[in-house]
Amino acid sequence: MSYKKFILLILLIFSFVYCDNQNQNEEVAINRNTKSAEEILIYNSELQKEIPQDEKKLIRKFENDFSEWELPNGQKIYNDLRYNLEGDFKTFGELRTSQYRARGIVTDFNEVQKIINSGKPTFVEGWSETCIYCKMGEVVLADLKTQHKEKINFITIDVANRYLEDVTQTVRFYNIVSTPTYIIFDKNGKEVYRSVGYTANKDVLSDTLSDLY
Repeated sequence: MSYKKFILLILLIFSFVYCDNQNQNEEVAINRNTKSAEEILIYNSELQKEIPQDEKKLIRKFENDFSEWELPNGQKIYNDLRYNLEGDFKTFGELRTSQYRARGIVTDFNEVQKIINSGKPTFVEGWSETCIYCKMGEVVLADLKTQHKEKINFITIDVANRYLEDVTQTVRFYNIVSTPTYIIFDKNGKEVYRSVGYTANKDVLSDTLSDLY
């Protein structure tokens, strides 16, 4: 065998072995990808299964606020106990957002102005979820809302802005820098009363509102 033929034979053998290895590697890669796809399909189908209500485990419960549950897969869900909101909430943020809406909390500047300029007197409460004095005034304000609900608009503005839209423009325009802040506007949108701090005097507030209609 000549030297050239020997070199050519070596090259042919090398090419054959290289191609065979490539084919084996591609087959392994395909099998791996197929296995991954199957695993993803199985995982997604597991996520889509509905879990019976009786499989929920109660973690904690805050009276008149919310309850937290745990599902068998470790996921936490939340139920409202304050505003009779139906269904499970996947995150605490979703729960609070829905509760804020139900409570009448408004943060959008244009929406606040629209309500104040609606032709009815408006009571604005600058409020924060962590404000102790805000909680102390809730009973008084609940009575006021019941007494004047037909004649007065009531708005609660979340000064801390934890769950709703950006409230920066609203608090700056109405100069709400502390909580609780109570502001009363007449039917023309003119401010006629303001107090800052815990001043939830039911008689004073009720008389002020009554004078506007």
